[in-house]
Amino acid sequence: MNQIIINLEERYPKKLGMGPTAKKLFQEINMEKEVVLNFKNIEFMSRSFAQEYVFQKYNTHTQITEINMDDSIKQLLEIVQDDFEKTCL
Repeated sequence: MNQIIINLEERYPKKLGMGPTAKKLFQEINMEKEVVLNFKNIEFMSRSFAQEYVFQKYNTHTQITEINMDDSIKQLLEIVQDDFEKTCL
């Protein structure tokens, strides 16, 4: 199995605020078949980051599993995912 674990708190700020940061994350993700993203201690995600994250996730062939995600971040991603599906698919 070609799976890696990315502990976001070790590589990125605890407040994920910019879309380009999501692009940078997916440059690494896209090199793998399976990735576990550990959101432990990530306190905030901006809508800009969330929109780019959802877009990149939709366009990757990598299987992504998200763990330890704060409820407020889960809720934001659900809203952005819903908007994306309504407007872009």
